[in-house]
Amino acid sequence: MSGSGIVKGGYFTPHVYFIFAHDVIYIGETQHIPVRRWSSHLDKSGSFTKKLNNYLDGGCIQPYLNSLSFFSISCFELLRDMQSEYCGYRIPTQALEHKLHEIVQSKGIFGSNIRVISETKKTAPRNFFHWKEIEDIAESCITRMLYLRKEDSPFVYQL
Repeated sequence: MSGSGIVKGGYFTPHVYFIFAHDVIYIGETQHIPVRRWSSHLDKSGSFTKKLNNYLDGGCIQPYLNSLSFFSISCFELLRDMQSEYCGYRIPTQALEHKLHEIVQSKGIFGSNIRVISETKKTAPRNFFHWKEIEDIAESCITRMLYLRKEDSPFVYQL
């Protein structure tokens, strides 16, 4: 499937995002519009590229780079109610990213053959008190992502 989509939000808007390529998913978060972050992921020293190379263990990366799909969800409204308790959006967005990893890995949401190559060991918040709310938000983000990935989604335009 080839196509294009829409990324809406201000430059300084928190997002969680998914990068899909063949049988891998990379889940991340950013405090800026995600296209900025995606370009750094694709650099030779970018975290997506490094994780993909590690996953392929020296195999050919080109087929994966030819099958990339990028999706993002703005967190500005989703996390508005709790962000003031954490002096901004960074900690709640990191909590959401962590919860998305947990749910996708434990439930095989995108298929049993799909491997999550990102991780949140270093970035998951330690002092966070809204896990129930974050779990609900993560479930709604996954529902939205499943909808957006469908070929007939009105937000994915075929080229």
